Amino acid sequence: MYFETAGIEVAPWIPPLVALVVSFFTSMGGVSGAFLLLPFQMSVLNFTSPSVSATNFVFNIVAIPSGVYRYLKEGRMAWPL
Repeated sequence: MYFETAGIEVAPWIPPLVALVVSFFTSMGGVSGAFLLLPFQMSVLNFTSPSVSATNFVFNIVAIPSGVYRYLKEGRMAWPL
């Protein structure tokens, strides 16, 4: 898999594998895995800081509402907070 804009070539199975592993561990705690994706993107994929920040922002925008929805659905939301 070649990312033309960043000039990075990586095996096509690596990004989905990392996403699966990060999601597996962070979803159990109900947190976003963006803080674990940032080091992977910067060290393994050699992305620069502005694009990594934007990617993690999008990840948080998607992950946090879905986590809140899950807590609401399961009746575990602590409303006094």
